Amino acid sequence: MPAKNVAPTNDKIAFDKPTICGTISEARYSARERRNRKPQPWAVRKLMVVVTLGIMGYAAYVYAGRFSVRLIRSGQRAEGIGLLVPWCSLYLWMLWAYIKVILTAPGNACDYVPKTPQPLLPPTQWEDEDPYREAALADIESGRIGGRSYEQLSGSHTDVNPPAPPPAAHIVGTAPATATNGDAAAPGKAPPTLRTPRGRQPPATAPLLPPNRWCSRCAIVKPYRAHHCRVCGTCILKFDHHCPWIGQCVGARNHKFFINFAVATFVFTSYTFASLLALNVANGDVDPQEVVIIALAALFALFTATLGVAHTRMLVLSQTTVESLGVQRLKERESTALAADGVGWWELGAKRRARAAYDREWGAPDTEGNLWWAGSARAGWEDAMGKSVWGWIFPVGAPLGDGLDYRPNPRFDANGRWRRRSEWPAELR
Repeated sequence: MPAKNVAPTNDKIAFDKPTICGTISEARYSARERRNRKPQPWAVRKLMVVVTLGIMGYAAYVYAGRFSVRLIRSGQRAEGIGLLVPWCSLYLWMLWAYIKVILTAPGNACDYVPKTPQPLLPPTQWEDEDPYREAALADIESGRIGGRSYEQLSGSHTDVNPPAPPPAAHIVGTAPATATNGDAAAPGKAPPTLRTPRGRQPPATAPLLPPNRWCSRCAIVKPYRAHHCRVCGTCILKFDHHCPWIGQCVGARNHKFFINFAVATFVFTSYTFASLLALNVANGDVDPQEVVIIALAALFALFTATLGVAHTRMLVLSQTTVESLGVQRLKERESTALAADGVGWWELGAKRRARAAYDREWGAPDTEGNLWWAGSARAGWEDAMGKSVWGWIFPVGAPLGDGLDYRPNPRFDANGRWRRRSEWPAELR
């Protein structure tokens, strides 16, 4: 009988025949690539600067031109002038910091690095001398990666020589397979389950190799910690993120002033919110425009407080936003792996023990596992904010780093791959 459900023999015709969905998808992908390669127009990038300055001007009009004048004319001259003088000082501080951050370029890598053809990976990267190859094979063979095979799942495979159990550092959770008195488990009773998480799996990419730092859009080998901004269309030194509020990127040269602006804005908006709210509640005479400023001040105070705390944490850890996201992805992968290995979300103790075991083997991800960790919180802070305490508050001075020279963490190899603690220099273990 002729076979049923047989695929057509003329595969070439089936594969060569274009489809409507495929053509549309390809066109959409090509259009997106063209948009990504083309930076936004200058006027579009600077639009939010005009909006921000407009909000600042409107706040000055409402607070100084309406609120303070109303207090003075209603006989509360001391309160009106007493609130207006510090408000003007805070307003000038915020405006000064904003002008400084929008006029200070973050640092264009193309100004310091010549264009070059795409470099190739050295041949040694493809040989069997990779120090992580044996460890990766051991993880696979021991079952810490990928789970059981198809034969084991189907029951059709019997391993005469089962692999040895993983080291104790990889075991999470429960009682051993023997009884508490050292005797074997009771006959007919299944031994307790041992969960063996896969262990920490740092990225295998070598980020310091020139081929991995080459930017196809700018045709340069990016300096350490530089990244390409699709909005600006260029590579930025120590790229943190593109901020629409300042109309440009936050990078090596202006990160300090960005923090100064966030701090000044938080203090200014908190003062504006508190003073307006208190006097409006006390007097009972509500101006709708003052209510608008109260709402805006509360919103921006919350926003800048969150922003300042997040960036302060990253600076003391010697991280940018991009690098912090990489650490976060590593932690999320570990959480997903623990869940896949049977550790429930409620088993906080088991997760804590597993991560402690990972840290004993590799080091802490935020510091020892950070390729650009400066060695201490103060060193990381001063690299971006400078040594002057006044410069930490006001937009004066300059950061210590120039965005070009950074010393990699010695806990990584020469190509930028994270090594186990046993492979670190002796004085760092």
